[in-house]
Amino acid sequence: MAGMTIQIAFRNFTRNSRRFILLGLSASAGFFFVCTVQSLVAGLSSQINTRGARYYGGHVIISRVEGAAPVTPAAAEDRFIGEAISRAGIHPAAISHRTHLGSQGVVFSNGESVQIRRVIGMDWSTEGPKISGLQFVSGRPEEMKEPGGVLISEVTARLLRVRVGDQIILQVNRDAGALNTLPLVVKAIFREVSIFGYYTVYMDRGVLNRALGKDPDSSASFGLYLDDYRTAGRISAALSRALDGRYTAVPVVTFMPEIGTMLKALTVVSYGILALLSLVIAVGILNIYRVIIYERTREIGTMRAIGVQRSQVRNIILCEAIFLALCSVAAGLACSILALSAVSQIQLSGASGFDIFLDRGHLSWILYPENVGVDAMLIALITLFGALGPARSAQRIEPVVAIRAE
Repeated sequence: MAGMTIQIAFRNFTRNSRRFILLGLSASAGFFFVCTVQSLVAGLSSQINTRGARYYGGHVIISRVEGAAPVTPAAAEDRFIGEAISRAGIHPAAISHRTHLGSQGVVFSNGESVQIRRVIGMDWSTEGPKISGLQFVSGRPEEMKEPGGVLISEVTARLLRVRVGDQIILQVNRDAGALNTLPLVVKAIFREVSIFGYYTVYMDRGVLNRALGKDPDSSASFGLYLDDYRTAGRISAALSRALDGRYTAVPVVTFMPEIGTMLKALTVVSYGILALLSLVIAVGILNIYRVIIYERTREIGTMRAIGVQRSQVRNIILCEAIFLALCSVAAGLACSILALSAVSQIQLSGASGFDIFLDRGHLSWILYPENVGVDAMLIALITLFGALGPARSAQRIEPVVAIRAE
């Protein structure tokens, strides 16, 4: 019986597809809009987290708790943090060890000087694949495997009038207050947006530590790169518990509160749009389905006259609604992918203040399968809900009255 109901519903849906065009357009437009907005928000969030992870050293940042006695020596500290990561059941894509120097670093070349906002000492062996994601305009970043090299931003290179292969001098303040200088060779020049790299240099951690008078193996912070940045909050909480209060672990967005707030606001807005569209689509489907059922009065009466049960009439109409939802989702998804692909080709690098969300000057988007599944399920439920009332009305139609209807 169920197979026959589905067969009849499919035949009615394909033979009377013109009746469902308006319904399909409504449902597919809703799915298209929601899917497109969610994919763009996901792309923006991914870009921010990727840039932040490169700049701060991971999607999850581990720092010493102020006032807590650090684990020494450096090897013991590494072992302690590694054991905590294992106890928490975390499997990071990479673990970073970094030494940072804030605005106290200055680079010199050709009689020019630039005060560096952030000098980053890192290990190329572990972070190389992540740092290689920067947009390099010249040079070979993989040459950073050799100590003594440095990666500098395009802005800094222009101010110093240096190119790949040139030598620059980095001046730092040691902990005791004395100044120290060391020569570095420019291995590559990268292009990055203001808050994530205009005045930033990347160099070897051991070289920077020695210049600062520290243990070459020491680290100021540790970080975890994750395969999925969306798990950073959960992983940070689990890792903080495993670190026994001596260290704290936080998602990288914690260091970008304004941007994090904006991303949360965009997510809330996307869900608000989804709720509003759901209501509009449900009401539209309900009203249009009432008209469709009225136009099919004679058809329904004929089915009832040849022995089709009331419940089967209702189920046929609901099955038609499911076919409608499936077609609407497919059409909406195809249109969303086409629209997102087209938008991502537009050059937006000149948009001031928006470049932190761009990937080499273009919008990026991510279509998460789980989001598509949830949205598709929602459209199906809305379509069924809108069709349920008219379907119940249809099953109450009397055969004789229906057949006599004009």
